[in-house]
Amino acid sequence: MGSGLSLQENQSVEYQSGAGRLCNSILVAICVAPLLILGMCGLLGWNEQRAVCDQKAITSGEDAVMQVGCSDGSAGSGSLVMFSCDIATSSLPMMHLSSSDFAGVQVQGTGLRVDSAMYQCVEHDESHTEKTSGGGTRTIHTYTYHTEWSSRPIDSGSFHAQHSDNFRMNCGRMNPSWGASIPSSGSIFAPQMAVGAFSTTMTSKVPLNTPITGSAGAPTGWSKTGTGSFYKGNDASRPIIGDVKVTLYSNDPNSLRATVLGENSNGQITQWGAPSSWLCSGFSLADLRMGTLSKAQLFDMLASDANVLTWILRAVGFGLMWLAFCLCFGPLEVAGDCIPCIGPCIGDSIHAISCCVACLPATACTLGIVGVVWVAMRPMVGIPLMLLNLAIMVGLGYYIAKTRAAKQGGRVIMVGENPDTGATGLLPGTAAQAAAPAVTLAMAQAYPQPQVPAAQRQMQVQVPAGFGPGQLIQFQTPDGNMMQATVPQGVAPGGIFMVSY
Repeated sequence: MGSGLSLQENQSVEYQSGAGRLCNSILVAICVAPLLILGMCGLLGWNEQRAVCDQKAITSGEDAVMQVGCSDGSAGSGSLVMFSCDIATSSLPMMHLSSSDFAGVQVQGTGLRVDSAMYQCVEHDESHTEKTSGGGTRTIHTYTYHTEWSSRPIDSGSFHAQHSDNFRMNCGRMNPSWGASIPSSGSIFAPQMAVGAFSTTMTSKVPLNTPITGSAGAPTGWSKTGTGSFYKGNDASRPIIGDVKVTLYSNDPNSLRATVLGENSNGQITQWGAPSSWLCSGFSLADLRMGTLSKAQLFDMLASDANVLTWILRAVGFGLMWLAFCLCFGPLEVAGDCIPCIGPCIGDSIHAISCCVACLPATACTLGIVGVVWVAMRPMVGIPLMLLNLAIMVGLGYYIAKTRAAKQGGRVIMVGENPDTGATGLLPGTAAQAAAPAVTLAMAQAYPQPQVPAAQRQMQVQVPAGFGPGQLIQFQTPDGNMMQATVPQGVAPGGIFMVSY
């Protein structure tokens, strides 16, 4: 990468040579792309195994679950249980923050969530890359600045154009440091809680979306702007750089009903281990959902969540697999860009074509991996997937073979056809077609077949429609010469026979 060259106060330009791009693309194609393909193969295989095993665990759990009440913590001990009970407020600890201005704020709940933001100057980099002669590239960066609320500290010392007019007009000052007195965004949870007569550690399953109430007031230097909301700085309606706002959340104290699923170990709800099966071991069930849910509703939610995760990972795996195969063609694009004058156009064409071509092996690999796992675990689904994968591979192989044959063989020219345009005056079922043998004989008299040289080459010729054994047909050889041949006995229209030229 070349050094930056300032164009304007808030712009810079970077160059990369064609040789550098070619070396990078070769390195990526040889090292990165294969590793990415192998990684996606592992991800897709693991995802399919997880999908099958999760579904088996959910099905086994639905068959084995025991619905119990809220008053007896020993009910169903040692088994998978399910119940809908109230979270006991008395079992919840006092939650508070440490090492901040809010250390004195306490709330009794399942957890405490902090949404903290500072009004800061933010840099945006708009880049535009264009190809240059010789296969290189030129990237122009335009840096713009504006102020906004951000939940993370932004180091303005690393801004590229902090001395530009754009920075002075839109920001005017550097961002202050995020001091220890300001709490960072995040959540903390109680170690456990009581739900009915049972105890569980699944406190993180309880949403923290209700601003805290009952606070003793705003900390020193802060103003209270709403329920659970605090502000420090100039004016909440006209913030300046360095102003901070904080909102504290906990669980809704008026919505404490929860449905719990898990193994009852003497009143403690833990993970329930699903029975091991072929290629499935170590999978478990435990969940908590707010509200009262029936058995069917809860297990439908578990199956739906598992299915959504499966499809997300499938899409990610296929997308990255496609990208990996595209990277394999990267050197071809850069080589095309290096051609003088028309290089960028050729490179762009190669890039577009390679992306389309790369979709086929990516699809085949994805379906193949999915099919292999499902053949091993669920043959009724896996076998059709493998057949589809085989059909794609056969189609790709046929296309490649056909392309090679077209390069090696010649094109058959029907009698009366223009070799340049491909047009013909013979229409099926017309008198002209009926007179084809006579025309063929005339062509034979006008163009006698040349003598076969000593060093012969052979090619395949297909018999056009309307011609049969004993008739002459005209064809074009790979080197562009026009020749004639007599259709052998036993070769029907559409059939293929070998000729020497």
